[in-house]
Amino acid sequence: MNLMNRFIISRPAEKRLAYFYGMVTVEEQVCLLRNRVGDLLLFEDEKHTFLLPVWPSRSFAEMVAEKLIIPYEAFNVTLNAFVDDFLADIEKVGGAATIFPNGYDTIIQTREEVKEMLYNIG
Repeated sequence: MNLMNRFIISRPAEKRLAYFYGMVTVEEQVCLLRNRVGDLLLFEDEKHTFLLPVWPSRSFAEMVAEKLIIPYEAFNVTLNAFVDDFLADIEKVGGAATIFPNGYDTIIQTREEVKEMLYNIG
């Protein structure tokens, strides 16, 4: 893990959120984690059924995966598939996205909030 990535992942949630949207609008993809049987990494939340963590690149997701007890692998999905498929499906069952989590703080967003951020940037 390089020094710059360590610096970025240690930034406050608002700064990581801005970095996330800057990266994903350029790369047009996001990164998720899945285990060996293909189940996505999900977090529990009091307000939502679950949270789907998402990172701006594989290197950040792998940094988090290294700290997990169960092995998870990072994989990329297109930004369109993330918004139109993943987020649409998880919202149907009360889920939301946790944007660029680092284990300390994060910002939770609904599909509409993600779409609004992408619209405002684009």
